[in-house]
Amino acid sequence: MPLSVRNSPLTCLPLTISHISANVTTSPFIDVKNLSEIADISEISSLIQAICDTLIESGQPKVELSFNDFGEPYSGLSGKSAEDFGKGWPYITYMNVYQNQIIDITDVGLVKINETEQQSVVRYGDILFTLSSETPDEVGMGAVYLGDIYPLYLNSFCFGVHITDESKIYPPFLAYYISSKSFRKAVFPLAQGSTRFNLQKSDFMKKKFLFPTVEEQNKIYSVLKAYSDKLSIEKNIANLLCEQKGYLLRQLFI
Repeated sequence: MPLSVRNSPLTCLPLTISHISANVTTSPFIDVKNLSEIADISEISSLIQAICDTLIESGQPKVELSFNDFGEPYSGLSGKSAEDFGKGWPYITYMNVYQNQIIDITDVGLVKINETEQQSVVRYGDILFTLSSETPDEVGMGAVYLGDIYPLYLNSFCFGVHITDESKIYPPFLAYYISSKSFRKAVFPLAQGSTRFNLQKSDFMKKKFLFPTVEEQNKIYSVLKAYSDKLSIEKNIANLLCEQKGYLLRQLFI
C-alpha cells in the first residue's frame, strides 16, 4: 500500500520550507538509512508527493493564475498515419506524459516529419497534458519537459503549454504541482464525456489555480528535488542489494 501523510513520519513534526530546506541531507522527516524497507517505487513517490501536497497547501502566500497568464497552448502531432511512425524524429508518447512527472528522454518514439509540415515543437520547460481518458480522474495528467532534445514533437493525444512568462512561474516546480491533490481536484470537473472523457484546452487554459509565489516555487522545488534525488539513490542501492542477495542464494544451490 502506498505511503501517505497519515502513516508516514511526516506527521511527527511540522512541515515548512524553512525547516526542511535547512535539513535536506539530515532531515527528521525521512530516515534515508531505512529506505531499503520501502520495497515499491510507488511508495517512495507517494512519500515525496505527500511532502509536496503539504508544502503547496501550507499557509504560504498564494497567487491566482490561469495557464493563459504565463503560457501559450499548442497541439500535438496532426495529419499522421500509422506508416509515419517507427522512424524519423523523436516524439513524446502518451504514456511518457501519463506515467511521469518529468518526461523520460530515454523513452521516446520516432515519427516521420516532412520539411513542409507545420508541427509544434516541444521546448525546455513546457508542460504537457493528456487530453482524454476512459476515466475522468485520469484526464489532464501532466509532465514537464526538462530535456535538451531538438526537434522533439508531441503525440496527437496530448497538448502542451509553452512558458511565456517565467516571472510568474518556475517550470521545474510544475513537475510536482500538476500532480498535487489540489491541482488534480481542480482539474477533475473539467473532464467531459460519458464513455470517454476529454479535456477542453480552452476551458483548462482559462481556469484559475492557486500558485505559490515564484520565489516559493523555487524553494519548494529545491526541497523536493533534493528528496527525490536522495530517495532515488537509496532505492537503486536497495535494488542492487536485492539482486546481490538473489545471486548469492542461487550460488548456494549450484
